[in-house]
Amino acid sequence: MSEASWFDVVAEGSLFQGDILPKCPVFVPDGNLTWPIPSDNSLGFRADLIELIVLTQSCDLVNDKVSEVLLARVLPWVNVVRDEMKHGNEFAKSARFRKQIVEGTIPSLSLLHKRDEEPCLEWSVVTFHSLYTLPKSYLTAFAASLGPRLRLRSPYREHLAQAFARYFMRVGLPHDARAFEKEGDVKP
Repeated sequence: MSEASWFDVVAEGSLFQGDILPKCPVFVPDGNLTWPIPSDNSLGFRADLIELIVLTQSCDLVNDKVSEVLLARVLPWVNVVRDEMKHGNEFAKSARFRKQIVEGTIPSLSLLHKRDEEPCLEWSVVTFHSLYTLPKSYLTAFAASLGPRLRLRSPYREHLAQAFARYFMRVGLPHDARAFEKEGDVKP
């Protein structure tokens, strides 16, 4: 499939699951957030501009069933590799790592196809390690101000939702059943 088939280009303020919002201001505590909150309630915040993708289901957005929108961070592939290498993950620069991302077997990451036409997108990855919620009214106004932007088409939008669901439904069992691999042979 061609890269164009992954995305629609939209230019209105409506929000749908799979909408990519470039340079979206996200407000984060400035400095060290501590508990308890200082008695004068003075907290500093800064606005980081990051690329986000909408995870909230389209039906909930369209039918006004939510006032907050769940978003995940979108990172260019080169940044993902660079970050992994900083943490000692040499595997991140391998062809096998790229293959696992394409296969969807790295639960915290979901691949987005590059797009060379305007609006452009380099090979990118949605990381479920970086999640945000922002008010729907804020995001709708922000989206309307962007001009042309990308929206994942079906079935890629559903693939992203499925990847997110798999990430959150993982279960770590409290026992070690790996012995079964060695001891589970049945002899006729």
